[in-house]
Amino acid sequence: MSLCRKRTNERGAAAVEFALVVPLLFVLVFGMIDFGWAINRYTVINNAAREGVRLASLGTDSSEVAASVLDSLSDSGLDGAEIDVEVNCLTPTGGACGSWGDAASGGTALVEVTYVVEWLTPVGATISDGLVIRKTSRMRIE
Repeated sequence: MSLCRKRTNERGAAAVEFALVVPLLFVLVFGMIDFGWAINRYTVINNAAREGVRLASLGTDSSEVAASVLDSLSDSGLDGAEIDVEVNCLTPTGGACGSWGDAASGGTALVEVTYVVEWLTPVGATISDGLVIRKTSRMRIE
């Protein structure tokens, strides 16, 4: 008789435990999804910046470098309106170039790509509106 009474008293315990654990489980799963998405976007931005600086180091015009970076990112599914590409250079002595036209052999090409990652799940949106990813690549101008 006491065995039956114990079962009836614990009937709702599993439901309460489940209700306490489910929010934590959702936060962990959605956090992993958002974190994985941000890592993927960082990798795409990194590769595009590296491709752009490679072109810039070969003496390509800055507008062509920016267009190449945007083309590379559009192939990855990123919208061009959310992307900022800056192409700069340093002189061989390390000073800033006045303009891209002042780039000289032995200097350094700089390409900076900025993108704001929007979260996929509500968990990321509770932390911030988005994550700003900024990647700068440098390469010697040949």
